[in-house]
Parts: sequence; C-alpha cells; structure tokens
Amino acid sequence: MAQLSSIISSVLRDMVYAQHQANMYAVSLEDLYRKDERLENFALPSVAMGEIEFSLQYGVTDAAVNVEQYEINYPVMRGMMKDVSNSCADLLLSSAMPVFYDALPPNNAEVDLVMGSLGDDMKKRRDFSAFLSRKMMRSLQKESTAIINDDGTLNQSTILKVILDVGNRYLLNQEDIKEILDQHGHDDFKEKALASMKTAVENGLPALLKDVNVMRKRMVPSVDVCVSSEELSKLPEEAIHTLRFKVSPNNINLYMNEE
Repeated sequence: MAQLSSIISSVLRDMVYAQHQANMYAVSLEDLYRKDERLENFALPSVAMGEIEFSLQYGVTDAAVNVEQYEINYPVMRGMMKDVSNSCADLLLSSAMPVFYDALPPNNAEVDLVMGSLGDDMKKRRDFSAFLSRKMMRSLQKESTAIINDDGTLNQSTILKVILDVGNRYLLNQEDIKEILDQHGHDDFKEKALASMKTAVENGLPALLKDVNVMRKRMVPSVDVCVSSEELSKLPEEAIHTLRFKVSPNNINLYMNEE
C-alpha cells in the first residue's frame, strides 16, 4: 500500500536524479572531449528536465483518512508585502529628508532644485515614494522564503534588512541626491540618515506585521493506493482510476508582476 503523493514524488525524484546523473557523466567526459585541441571549445552535452507528462493507473484501497497540511497563503503574503512596501517607502523619505536638509547649506539654488522636488512638490514625492515601494516589493519577493518563519509569522529583522538595503541603494545613492550631498553635505550625513531610517522602520514595522500569519491549514483527503497489476486485478473496476500528470517547470511564475 502507498499514498498517491508518495508515488508521484518518487517518480519525479527519479526523473531529477536521472537528469543529475546524466549531467555528471557528461562532466566526467570533459577531458576526453577536449584532449584534442580542435575540440577545446566543444560544448559539453547536458540534460535539462523540461515538460513532463505521464499516466498512472491506480486502485484506491482506503480513503478514510484526512491529513492536516499547511501551505503559504499567497494572497495574504502579497497583501502584506504591498502594505509594508507602501508604508516603509514613506517612512524612508520622511525620516531621511530632515537629515538631508540639516546636512546641506540653506538658500542654495542647486540644493533647492533637487531637495525641493522631494520636499515641496507632492507629485514628485509621491512618484519617488512609489518607485521605492516597487523596489521594496521586488526585493521582498526575492526574499520570500527568508522572511517567513516556520510558524507563518514574519521575520521582522530580515524585512528590516531588505527595506534598509533598498533605502541605501535607491535613496541615499540616487544619482542626483548622492551628487548634491557629496558636494555640499557633511561627512557623517549618510550614517545619520541610515540611523534615522532604521529607527523609523523599526518603530513602524511591528504595527504593520501585527497578527499577520501567511500560513493556512487545510485538511486534505488521503488515500492509500496500489499500482501493481496483481493488486489491481483484485479490485472492482469502480475502484481503479487513471491519473494524468503534467509538469511544465519552465512556465512556473514565481513572482508577481510589478504594478
């Protein structure tokens, strides 16, 4: 007796293992292929698992058990990422701008042109905040496995690191801002700005992440099955089913598009 999921995972595992073994064999032939100088640039053959489709006939022997499974609630996770990105983009700007102004000379036309666009022009400020938010969203998506704890809560320290990295790369080192601060700012402005942003985000994250859990529980029916012809021959026809399974690994979209 076996569970259907165990059989499917075993088949997929064997396919991946076969791919790995084939590639390792090709690598082992590298010296042989390239010992002749004419084949020095010969590309090694390789195997890549593409689209997989197979058909499995099985008989149900027991279907009385439900299995408790946990999975990521992706709508909740995307909503959390969007809320955190939007809020923290505003926090970065509102905490860094006072430090910039303190570090720069007053009544300077060049300074006012750059900083005024983020301080006084609300449309440009909103546009820049949206730009930072998109960068945060993409960074959080890339770190999605690292920001989720085993119990489904969010890892605040990892999220903080991601947000501050975005602030450092796209705010403090934004071309126009960096140029004006390098020319007119004090030496320690960057450290002060980072400290101010860190404090603002640390104070804001707990409220954003409070009671957020991206795991959901599902009760999944579990069936014991048999697949050998001998066992199938002993079962009534209505207990025998055919599963057609298809996997397209090249078409799996891991990240949502920026909006």
